[in-house]
Amino acid sequence: MAPRQDETTPLLQAPSTPNGGPWRAILCTALTFLLLSIGSHISLAPQTAILQDIICRDYYNSDSLGPDRCKIDAVQSQVAVINGWRDVFESLPAMLLAVPYGTLADRIGRKSVLLLAIAGCFMSDVWIRLVFWFPSFFPVRAVWFAGLWQIIGAGAATLSSVTFVIVADLCPSDQRTTAFSHIQSASLLSQFLFTPVGAVLMVQSPWIPMFISSAFMLVGFGVAVFFVPETLNLQSLQDDTGGGQGGEALPKMSSHHPMLKCWDRARALGRWMAQNARVVVVLSCFYAFHLGEQSGGPLLLQYASKRLGWSLGEASYLLSLRAGINLLVLIFLIPALSSVLLRRFRMREIAKDTLLAQSSSVLLALGSGTIFLAKSWQPLLAGQLLFSLGYAFAVPARSVVTSMVEPRQLGTVYTSIAVLTYAGLLTGGPLLARCFKWGLSMGEAWLGMPFLIACGFFLLSLAAVSLAARQKHDGLSNDAEVGDDGPQDGQGSEGRQ
Repeated sequence: MAPRQDETTPLLQAPSTPNGGPWRAILCTALTFLLLSIGSHISLAPQTAILQDIICRDYYNSDSLGPDRCKIDAVQSQVAVINGWRDVFESLPAMLLAVPYGTLADRIGRKSVLLLAIAGCFMSDVWIRLVFWFPSFFPVRAVWFAGLWQIIGAGAATLSSVTFVIVADLCPSDQRTTAFSHIQSASLLSQFLFTPVGAVLMVQSPWIPMFISSAFMLVGFGVAVFFVPETLNLQSLQDDTGGGQGGEALPKMSSHHPMLKCWDRARALGRWMAQNARVVVVLSCFYAFHLGEQSGGPLLLQYASKRLGWSLGEASYLLSLRAGINLLVLIFLIPALSSVLLRRFRMREIAKDTLLAQSSSVLLALGSGTIFLAKSWQPLLAGQLLFSLGYAFAVPARSVVTSMVEPRQLGTVYTSIAVLTYAGLLTGGPLLARCFKWGLSMGEAWLGMPFLIACGFFLLSLAAVSLAARQKHDGLSNDAEVGDDGPQDGQGSEGRQ
């Protein structure tokens, strides 16, 4: 039954969310993200094991090898180098194309760009499987060409950024951090449950979880096609009915070609960011965070395997432990702390998110330092616990940035975050792989060198967030100000908090 209208009903109604409400749409988006994350995490340890096996067979020129023979320094350093440079080449398309695809999402729609990104990720994974399946035909370094497929949609950079943009389009500001936590929880749930599943399945054959991974990605694509809503029109309606923020918008472009428009808007965003130092400072923390975060993937598996003598399957349970703890942090701890800080301590939204981001940075640094110093499994688990408690850093940090910009810029700004993420991959992967190789050559005490370097990066993240917070307090005399030349009418991005 349609709601009654009278003379007090606004002529311009607030836009209705698609398909039965915002949380149903957010659930569909989270489900897509979950399925794609399952595909990624179930194959993490098996993919490293297959790569190690190929390199080990080539090194010994033999097909009959025990797993202990593959733990020598020559094999392990080669595995780290190939994985590190694969991350680099997969990051290049994201670095070059994620911003144009992000601005394209602001023009033609979020869903279309999301589907392109999923397709590019799927083809990239298919290429890796082909190279590993035919090691006698393809040199193992051919996996570096997998990044070429991510020219389609700019890969996971666009996938993550557009997912968060869809959620931001649907969610009110006071629930945004919680909604972001739920999306992040989808990835962590897959890591918690399916990383050990992949480890169990690889006992039979590492190829079983690899093929299951591809199946999950196909199902995720289908869910995105049929159930994820298009939210660009919803955001346009919000702007038309006064739901958008004040502030200096990106100017309309005179270029007529779609790609020229994208580049024009990217340049306009760059000019805007040059006038908003706080935004730039906070964005830099994502780069530092993802530089250090690279220590927590395949390198952690190799480190635990080498330091403690564990198999790669056994070491993968460390990733599951991290995901389980971080899942609890995102589902329970962050929402509870947010509620306490907002209601009991009456903190503003941006101040609350800044405090949460600072606390996460401290925990990440402590965890990485503890892992570096670990000589047995007990301190290693303690370090992983601290690291896991702080691993939600990106959620409050993303909400801080969202508070600083207006909704129509979210697609491009979030994609800028994704670009910085992949810049971290671009430089962090090879850097930490090289550090691991140096640590191997310097002796047992320096085996965990990548985690010492990561500790420094997390401290830089803390410094960036803290500096932005200090600039924020220095400018409290004018709460309506957005950047350097934003609106002065009290309707700026911070005024809505």
